[in-house]
This record gives sequence, C-alpha cells and structure tokens, in this order.
Amino acid sequence: MATQQASAADIANHARSATVLGTLDAIDGRPGLFAPLSEGMSSAFAASARMVAQGIEASLPDAATLLALLPEALREGSARGYVRHLVHADPLARYSAMLIVWRPGQRSPVHGHQTWCAYRVLRGTLHERHYRWDAQERQARPCGEITRTAGDTFSVPAGLRHIHALGNDSDEVAVSLHIYGVDQEHIGSGVNLLVDVA
Repeated sequence: MATQQASAADIANHARSATVLGTLDAIDGRPGLFAPLSEGMSSAFAASARMVAQGIEASLPDAATLLALLPEALREGSARGYVRHLVHADPLARYSAMLIVWRPGQRSPVHGHQTWCAYRVLRGTLHERHYRWDAQERQARPCGEITRTAGDTFSVPAGLRHIHALGNDSDEVAVSLHIYGVDQEHIGSGVNLLVDVA
C-alpha cells in the first residue's frame, strides 16, 4: 500500500505539458479544426465515466470491507492535509484505486480532471462545490454545491465540463474511494487539472 501526495514538481510538469498541447490545434493555421472531434470525444468520455460509476456500484465490496483495507492508524488521516492511499493498481495500468482520508476542514483545490474519475463515499460526508468554466476569462465560477453521504457514488469526466472541489465540512473523519483512469505512477501528476477561481 502506498501513500501519494501531489508535489510542486508534479504541478509544474503538468503546466509545461498543458502549454505544449495547447498549441497543437493551431499548427496547420486552422484553429478549431478539431473542435467537433473534441466535443464528440468529451461526450464519449463522460459516458464512459458514468459507466465506471455503475461498475463501482455493481462490483465493489461493501464500505466496511473496503475500509478494512486501511489499518486503523491510517483511517484517522493526517493533520497536514487529506491523504491518498493506493489500494489497487490495474495490472494493465488502465486505472488505479485510492482510499482518501479527510479530516474535518480538509478539502481539495478547485480542479477539473486530466482523466475520468469515479468516487464513492465510504464513511462520513463530503461537501462538493461545483464550478462552471468561463472560457473567455479562463476562470472557474461557482455554480452550485451538494453534500455526498456514505454510499453515494459519482463520476467525473475528463476536462473542464465538471470542475469541483471536495471537502469535509463535518466534525467527523470521512473516507472515500476514488478510481482514476491512470496507472499508479501518474496519480500525482495525471489526475487533477488545477484552475483559477473567479
């Protein structure tokens, strides 16, 4: 079992990659040439993420069995911030499963995703804040929120269609299971797509 946290180097590497990839569409002098493909692929990936969430509901053990994967000492989290524990890596490197432990008051940064993600709350409650991407201002704007309770399962497609921040606003430790469409070596750098907030 491994514990992983994103580092400043991971975030810097992501920023460099985004700068390079952002120029490819204009190489032939026809910006927007791939816009229809991008929209179609985004819809397909969103549908895939929903199917992953359905698969989680249909095939994973109950919350108590999943929580038992963490020794008692790890279930209390860390005062330094929420902690991710790798509990399963697909042998074909198609996805990785993490248990995340959230102490009261801990929350993620506002982010979209570089890959699809699906999660289930196993213990406690998580507050999810939603944001809408303003392409003209290149910022995310708040647009809603919801509380996720134990048993809730949700999927998130890659890209900026679903920007959110998760956090534990309760007085109890919360634990959630997250499955990401990356291999274990890229959990720190290949999942979150950090954005500025208006």
